[in-house]
Parts: sequence; C-alpha cells; structure tokens
Amino acid sequence: MKKTCIVIAITILASGILFASQSWIGLQGIGSYKQETTTYTFLSITAEEEHTAMLAGLNVAGTIYPGKAPIGVGFQVGFAKTINATRGGNDQDVADLPLTWNGGVTGKFCLAISEMLSLEIGAGLGFQSVTQIFDIGGSNDVEATLNTLNAIAVADVVLHLTETIAVVGKMGASLPLSTQATFTLGSTSYDHEFDVAGFAINGQIGIALSL
Repeated sequence: MKKTCIVIAITILASGILFASQSWIGLQGIGSYKQETTTYTFLSITAEEEHTAMLAGLNVAGTIYPGKAPIGVGFQVGFAKTINATRGGNDQDVADLPLTWNGGVTGKFCLAISEMLSLEIGAGLGFQSVTQIFDIGGSNDVEATLNTLNAIAVADVVLHLTETIAVVGKMGASLPLSTQATFTLGSTSYDHEFDVAGFAINGQIGIALSL
C-alpha cells in the first residue's frame, strides 16, 4: 500500500513538471466567514468582544509564472459587503456598514495535473480594512475601522476550458497578525493597536483569462 502511494505521488509530481504552468488573471465572486475575539483599551476602558461576520463580494485575482517555472506569484484585490454579523452572540445592524477592502500577495507552487487542469498551493500576506461596531463604556456603540495584516494560505483549482479561458475555484484561510484600529468620535479620530485572535475562511469561483 505504501509503495502504491509513493508511485502515485511520484507520478503526480512528474506530470506537474511535464506540463508547463500557465499564468492567469480573472474576476472571482467571494464568500467568507470570520470569527474573532478582540481585546482593546479605549478611553481607559479595557474590553473584550467576540465578533463573527459573513461577507460576499468580488475579487480581481491571478497568478504570474515566469517562463515555464512551477513557482509563481499570486495576487488578489477586491471588496466585500458584510451580509450579517454578531457581537457577543447578538445580531448587529449591518445595513449602513461600508465595504470591506482586501488584498494579498502569495508565493505559489503549481502542480499541473494535465494540460487542462492544475492545482496551485500558496501562502503569503494579506491586508484587510473593515468597519466593525464596538460597545464603548457599555452604553455607546462606536464604529471603528480595523486595518489588519494577515497570514494567508490558498489553494486554487484552475480548469483551462480553451487556450484563453479558464474557470478558477479557490479556498483560502487567514489568521490575523497585527491590527490597527481607528475610532471616530465627532470630529476626533483615535488610533489604537488591537489584540485580535481568530480566523477567517473563504471560497471563491470565477472566470479567468489565460496569459
């Protein structure tokens, strides 16, 4: 059994080298879920809040491979709308929340399974700017813009329908590394670094141009 698995693995890797990696760029619909616990001190008040959110949006994404090398650079940039969110288990009104903006860069390895189908695996850094509602002092809801640097991991399945058109499906996950928050009270803004622990997962699918 072990020998069979080794043979299969070698065959897959050999086929990945045999078929050239192909660059692509496209538009993808994205759906994501995140769960975070945020600890912060604001106006001498220290608090911890749990947030969850589901978002939907659009990304421009792609992977560039230099020559025929299986090592490339992936990128994505886009926006999403919060469709529902909770704070401490209670639903929040998200109708007026602005869009969430995101971007990321990853190093990628391409395993070309055939001339039409390839699997891309990558990891790197991402950035997200999102507005959330916090309870300051137990009585006042305050909006804060959180700018977060994330560690991200992605896996793409690329199906080349023709020489120029491909369908791309993606799964991704991220962990927050550093978060800077900006509160606005009246005409005054306050910047604070937050301690954020949690995760986010997302799925994407779309059409791409093969380059």
